[in-house]
Amino acid sequence: MNLTLFKADLKGNALLLAIIAYAMMLYFSVIAYMFDPGDTTAITSMLELLPEGLMSAFGFDSVSSNLTGFLADYYYGFIVFIIPLIYCIVTANKLVAKLVDNGSFSYLLMAPVSRRSVIVTKGLFLLFSIALLFALLHVAGGAVCRALFGDMLNRRVFLRLNLNAALLTMLVGMICFFYSCLFNESRLSLACSSGVTVGSLLLFMLGGASPKAGFLKDLSLYSLLDTQRILEGGGTAGLEGVLAALILLLFLLSVLVFDRKNLPI
Repeated sequence: MNLTLFKADLKGNALLLAIIAYAMMLYFSVIAYMFDPGDTTAITSMLELLPEGLMSAFGFDSVSSNLTGFLADYYYGFIVFIIPLIYCIVTANKLVAKLVDNGSFSYLLMAPVSRRSVIVTKGLFLLFSIALLFALLHVAGGAVCRALFGDMLNRRVFLRLNLNAALLTMLVGMICFFYSCLFNESRLSLACSSGVTVGSLLLFMLGGASPKAGFLKDLSLYSLLDTQRILEGGGTAGLEGVLAALILLLFLLSVLVFDRKNLPI
């Protein structure tokens, strides 16, 4: 890894990273504020005004009287995927394919740094920035819940929710990074990375909209975040291991593909 390049990528993506972190925390705070430990009838009545299929698609078909369960359903059930997805698609493309497409990447290779070192550094930056997003969410989200509801939040379950959501987002990030390394044109990188990841999110929504389409949800990579199992205290080490293995595999494939491909002069 090249530390100078890592710092440059961090500086170049700091604004987007800050915006995404703020948006994630804003939505979390709004949902946490909606929770009423003494009376769930208000939010239940609001949900009844909306189409049942739409609410089921977003995972909003039940109201938990428990703060941790409420957050798991209303934030980690769907919303937690959307904002980081935008970050993954945009940043992965910006780190590699966009630089290759506009010819800027050739200047990086003029420095006394190998092509492999450059791409490893960029991949590690993407993983680090995603980890940073969820670390900030965990700390700030815990502080918001503590300020609003005291000790009602189950800290252990909250940590596991954030850990699994971070790993899943890293997998999404590596999918986008792979396509960014594979293609020399930014438009192809964006088309494939957004097509696969957004398509998977749509499958997740369609699968949740109707019991008859439930198999579509199982086909989505977003089904790998099993919030219900985490809430019930079930073990997720195996699932976390699978996510980590897939992240590593895609990272290695990205490095291999980029290291061997011909770059436009």
